[in-house]
Amino acid sequence: MKTVKLVTTALAVAAGLAATGVQASDDDMRRDADTPPRSEWMSVSDLAQKLESQGYTVHEIDTEYGVYEVEMTDEQGMRVEGHLHPVTGEPVHRRGDDD
Repeated sequence: MKTVKLVTTALAVAAGLAATGVQASDDDMRRDADTPPRSEWMSVSDLAQKLESQGYTVHEIDTEYGVYEVEMTDEQGMRVEGHLHPVTGEPVHRRGDDD
């Protein structure tokens, strides 16, 4: 039952992102030299599905400086902003972020 809910939620998030025109775009064009080519990036829907499987509710996915910037809410309702590697979807520390 949990798997069905998870798959349904992931599909709903992916459909919602597509329906509202939310796509990852690298509008700032300021990438680090070590940023992987766009063809290797995890898709927005795959990233949303990965985060949903970890208990997050995804609100927005964008790109900034060659990484995914995600606004989401955790299971307790706390708002979270994450910067994730474009290929692995793992958290990354960006220069200039507060420690």
